[in-house]
Amino acid sequence: MATFRGSYQHSIDHKGRVSIPARFRKSLSGRASATFVIVRGLETCVAIYPQDEWKRMEERLRSRSFYDETNRRFLRTMTMDSDDATLDAQGRVAIPPRLLAHARLTKEAMVNGVIDHLEIWDPAQFEEYLKSSSRSYEDMAGELLL
Repeated sequence: MATFRGSYQHSIDHKGRVSIPARFRKSLSGRASATFVIVRGLETCVAIYPQDEWKRMEERLRSRSFYDETNRRFLRTMTMDSDDATLDAQGRVAIPPRLLAHARLTKEAMVNGVIDHLEIWDPAQFEEYLKSSSRSYEDMAGELLL
């Protein structure tokens, strides 16, 4: 089981590939190897799960009733542009074009570790996201860490 922490800025090449930082590649478990599942993230980002973490997510998603309209809609939206990816020799993954568009990714990307997965953000979009919250870091910590 991998643990991802930190944030790194990388460029996106003309084929939509972004480098996964060496620190993150080193933390991959042997079972995950260098295989990922790329899905639509929450807000304007792309989420990248190592294969073993995606299996856990898939189990949680399978436990939800497909007969519930909210569950169906979420599953369809999350997975319609999903893709399996393997790191290339330079440690990059290719992000599908519709996911690049969803996250408004063009030339630069922030690769953020979020414990069990990575998020790929356009740096300006991420900065806007941080500024848009009406709650402070301290308020959220007081609620979540008690």
